[in-house]
Amino acid sequence: MNDDNSCLFHSIAYIFERGSGVQALRQMVAKTIATNPIDYNEAILGKPVSQYNSWIQSKDSWGGAIELAIFSSHYQTEIWSLDVSTLRVDKFGEGCGYDKVAVLFYSGIHYDAVAVSPVAGTGEDLKEFDLTVFGRDQAEREVMKAIVQLGRVWQAKHKFTDLARFALRCDVCKEGIVGQKEAQAHAMATGHSSFVEYS
Repeated sequence: MNDDNSCLFHSIAYIFERGSGVQALRQMVAKTIATNPIDYNEAILGKPVSQYNSWIQSKDSWGGAIELAIFSSHYQTEIWSLDVSTLRVDKFGEGCGYDKVAVLFYSGIHYDAVAVSPVAGTGEDLKEFDLTVFGRDQAEREVMKAIVQLGRVWQAKHKFTDLARFALRCDVCKEGIVGQKEAQAHAMATGHSSFVEYS
């Protein structure tokens, strides 16, 4: 998925909508939050609902656990997110009785959709053949083992970001920032939400 702060939305669009409708997904999240003030209140969101909804609809705003829970409910599908750095799998929608599973890889700052391709090769013309939603039995029996194995490969290649120590630069004011906590504090203080990782 593109590394453009919309990677979660691109991943979800690819899995469920075959790549279209990223902005519509952002709008659906905002509508869900606005119509469920008990589940999605200021304490959960970290900011007032109206402010969060304006922020999440911006193409430069990233999504995370809140959005994954909403997508899981919307698509009536468990969404498994494998954290490449730890190989931990977070299961959104677990216990809701969904009989389908979709899988994402999370590298600390980036999401990628996981798909099984029945044909060799890559490219736009082959996307239609990718399997992106799995039956629960297949997911528990085969997919979990495969994603952990692939996660180990990514982990060995260091395809993840150490959130506590990675170096960022604010793409708006160019201030240097270290770690996720500083980035969140900077975003809350300035309203800037576009960051670039650098060495």
